Amino acid sequence: MIAALLLSACGTEAADSEKTDTTSTDERFSFTDRELDASYDESSAEKIDLSSQSGDVTISKEGTYILTGELDGCITVALGENDKAQIVLDGVSVESTDTPAISISSGDKVFLTLAEGSENTLSDGDSRSDESLDATIFSRADLCINGGGALSISGNYKHAVVSKDDLVITGGAITATAQNVALCGKDCVKICSAELSLTAGTDGIRSDNTEDADRGYVYIKDGSLDIASGTDGIQAETVLKIDGGTLDIVSGEGSANASFTAGGMQNPDWGMWGNNSTDSSDEDSAKGLKSGVETEITGGTITVDSSDDSVHSNGTISITGGELSLSSGDDGVHADTELDVSGGTVTVSKSYEGLESALLNISGGTIDITASDDGLNAAGGADSSSVNDRPGQNGFSSSTGDIVISGGYTVIDASGDGIDSNGTISVTGGVTLVSGPTDDGNCAFDYETSASVTGGIVVALGSSGMAENFTEADNQGAILCSFTSQTAGTSFALTDSDGSVVASFTPAKAYCCVTITAPAITSGSSYSIVCGGTVSDADENGFADSGTVSGGTAVTEIEMSDSLYSNTSGGMGGGMTQPNNMGGDMGGGMAQPDGFGGGNRPN
Repeated sequence: MIAALLLSACGTEAADSEKTDTTSTDERFSFTDRELDASYDESSAEKIDLSSQSGDVTISKEGTYILTGELDGCITVALGENDKAQIVLDGVSVESTDTPAISISSGDKVFLTLAEGSENTLSDGDSRSDESLDATIFSRADLCINGGGALSISGNYKHAVVSKDDLVITGGAITATAQNVALCGKDCVKICSAELSLTAGTDGIRSDNTEDADRGYVYIKDGSLDIASGTDGIQAETVLKIDGGTLDIVSGEGSANASFTAGGMQNPDWGMWGNNSTDSSDEDSAKGLKSGVETEITGGTITVDSSDDSVHSNGTISITGGELSLSSGDDGVHADTELDVSGGTVTVSKSYEGLESALLNISGGTIDITASDDGLNAAGGADSSSVNDRPGQNGFSSSTGDIVISGGYTVIDASGDGIDSNGTISVTGGVTLVSGPTDDGNCAFDYETSASVTGGIVVALGSSGMAENFTEADNQGAILCSFTSQTAGTSFALTDSDGSVVASFTPAKAYCCVTITAPAITSGSSYSIVCGGTVSDADENGFADSGTVSGGTAVTEIEMSDSLYSNTSGGMGGGMTQPNNMGGDMGGGMAQPDGFGGGNRPN
């Protein structure tokens, strides 16, 4: 027999109007003072010892309630339409058989406060009398979880926490396991200064309002998030914004569960996330961070180990700060429309393609990419790759692609093309260093239409069979030059007639060709390519744009009679001399690492 306990409020704090902490110009990405303040007046609060109750507990009035003890049953909150309540968990254990442990059926807003130093547990059974109430904590009102205590949630039926309105978490140490989604707020999920450990059968965090363009977003300002998810780590229907915090995400069993095998074939055990769909918005996926419209990262320490793309948007991605460490079984960072990197540190230690979008802008930041296909890829239409029918292929918003590099420091280690655009490449600044392919079916620098340079430094080393130079060079020159093959780890330096270093780089793979541009390359001057020397003042990548080189071998001399120089026509021949009798597919090109075959391929 279920006993209902109807309680009236004694305190008034929960009913006070809320002021907004305007930490952002967009009020969506902010927290109210009340959400951030977990205090309460214990003397005026109503106290409920759950151990003394013989069945379900119902709270139906505004006010502050302090709960202690154990309950076999459900805590039901049924408030008036404009009412608020603060429910303080101070050492509670609630276990429900066929209902949520906490069910909020109505009200304006409920604050679930974890008392300082308290330990609390909530769990539900694996069946439901009402299947619509599908979470351990289920709310049809705005829900805010705050405080300085601990909360363990076991979502044995489906989800751990579901709010059909806003879900805001501004404190507490919360551990949640769920058969499906760990945390879901239909209108939004906002997190600040909480410590979360989430294990989910499907998504770790999800906001899924498809009806309102201003809702369905996820905002993370601060805190610690440790997420292990069967599908997406964090998924926002519209906007995903990360301003800070420490995020550690493993999705879809991580990058070891990659979309392709070491031999370049489909992985039959992959989850088929997206399955070649050009619109993955309605498809299951195992991405680390995913948005339907926009992903914006301005800060935080973010580590992602994902089966699918580590960072993905069906629209745009902007990275202006933060430290990202990404290991992907598919692409490192993918945006269907536009990807902008202007700050922060982005390290892609494993990927199929590193950074890709229809429009790729790099204006700042430090980027380090390892890719088994292309490092930077700007593509249009369906994603073309050297692995036919790759299950992780993404769509793009444009029929062509463009890459614009105006700043930043980018290092690329790519087995496919180092930089690949299905349209144009424009370089106006920055430092870009490419350790490119060793097969003649790919090249370190590749474009479909044109490539122009007016500033910045590019050193792209790799094979010669498909090598390309810039088509236009203003303010400085550009060189495409083939020479005798050099082994992996052999330094490269271009020096002027005085022996000063113009630009240097030590690539991770063997090379026999360079596409290079730098401000110090000018028409009417002579240069030398020196391999195997020691470059003064070189950084950890062997890069320098000044100083001298000692030792080494001058493998070729270059006389710049114009702003563009080339001693090779590229194309499909003239591959590297094969070390250790390694064979290649085209013109004696080197065998590819990771088992990928050579040969011509689309951009």
